[in-house]
Amino acid sequence: MTTMENTKASPRRSDSARDSIREPVYLASQLASICDVDLKTIHNWCDRHDNSDDPAELESFRTPGGHLRFKHAAVLRFLSRWGYPIPDDLLQDRPHVLVIEPSEAARTALVRSLHLVRPGEEAALDPSSPTSPGNATTGDPMLGLWSTPRYYLHLWDDPYAALISLGERTGAGAPPDLAVLSLPMPGFDARAWIQSARDRVGEEPPHFVLITPDDASNAPATEPGVVAVVPHGRLHGLNEILDLQANALQSRVAERASQARLGKPRRRVPIAPKEPIFVASQVASIWNVDLKTVHNWVEKGDMEAFRTPGRHLRFRRRSLLSFLRRYNMEIPADLAPERPRVMVVDRDPTRVAALRELLSAHFEVLVQVDPVASLAEIGLLSAGAGLIDAVVVALPAPNVDDGRWLGALLRHPDTRYTRIVTVGGDASQQRRWQEVGVVATVEPDALTQVTPVLEQVLGLLRR
Repeated sequence: MTTMENTKASPRRSDSARDSIREPVYLASQLASICDVDLKTIHNWCDRHDNSDDPAELESFRTPGGHLRFKHAAVLRFLSRWGYPIPDDLLQDRPHVLVIEPSEAARTALVRSLHLVRPGEEAALDPSSPTSPGNATTGDPMLGLWSTPRYYLHLWDDPYAALISLGERTGAGAPPDLAVLSLPMPGFDARAWIQSARDRVGEEPPHFVLITPDDASNAPATEPGVVAVVPHGRLHGLNEILDLQANALQSRVAERASQARLGKPRRRVPIAPKEPIFVASQVASIWNVDLKTVHNWVEKGDMEAFRTPGRHLRFRRRSLLSFLRRYNMEIPADLAPERPRVMVVDRDPTRVAALRELLSAHFEVLVQVDPVASLAEIGLLSAGAGLIDAVVVALPAPNVDDGRWLGALLRHPDTRYTRIVTVGGDASQQRRWQEVGVVATVEPDALTQVTPVLEQVLGLLRR
């Protein structure tokens, strides 16, 4: 394990070694497949100029044979410029670092001290600048995906949400190779977080770096996988530690790339297929309405969508499902899951058996006894085209901050469409959970209410 003192003696990798990392280059057909568009769209992106003072075209070059080629950084820069979701296939060229830092001031200092930029940006961004993109869910400009020439960095302010992200990144094929935990973590035991992370990532669990208070005496420094401990007051050493770790973790990236070329499974965790994306005309056809109606739904905020660089609307399958369920509308066969997936999170085996018997006729039922581990599992099963349609959770649970647990599921971009039903709690707790966004609260002796509630909120009664 590395400490702040002995990392100073370790030589840093030279700039020439940094520059020797080979940048991926894509064919037009490869890029079209990765971004789920046709070749004509790729060519149109190359000519995209909305403002002559601020060019936003997709940079490319041509081979001697006249064929288009695209550098990795240019593609990331273009997609980030337009706010287009970055496909997972573009984020597998470097190690991934997940950082949990609850302090807003510390997050700002971290972004600056590590010289983090948004993917594809060649020069450091001013975090206070309005052009620096933030997290769409929280609005915090420091949160979200950052990068350096050596690694991608996912910055979170909450350990519960970060555990979901760890599972989701694993399911997407870009698992965190290193996790940096700033201690103490609010409402969470660091040992439990580390154990859940190691259990869910697969055959190559992440390494861990701990940022501890200067007077910390009980930090879990001896936990498996902990490779470095840095005091809060000496964060200047974190840059060097991450640099050294990224160097060591490059072999993981190379191994994953080699296995992908050979068509071998990269981990015991299966990689989720891509989530279906729908165009506006398809959405209009689903409800037999005109395109103007679809655009009105989006403009009023009733329906979530994102736009391509050509400003065309695109819709995620899970957001369309959420729209239909929210307004109790009929779900077409090409959108509806064959059997909605429900995860039961409960330590009581008697209740679990009763819920399984009640729900199995209409739902695919999954069970997780540990609320902490369930967050990573839900994230894993929500990657790509995966979706956990509903969670039935017994609360309150030992050593779990129920507000943070629920809030994490309802804020993460891939789990916020999941309906949550709680079992247990007193009247004040149930009221607070409903205010957070829980669709129903059920008494432990009234489990038969769970089935009709889920049938209603998941749209089964409209089929």
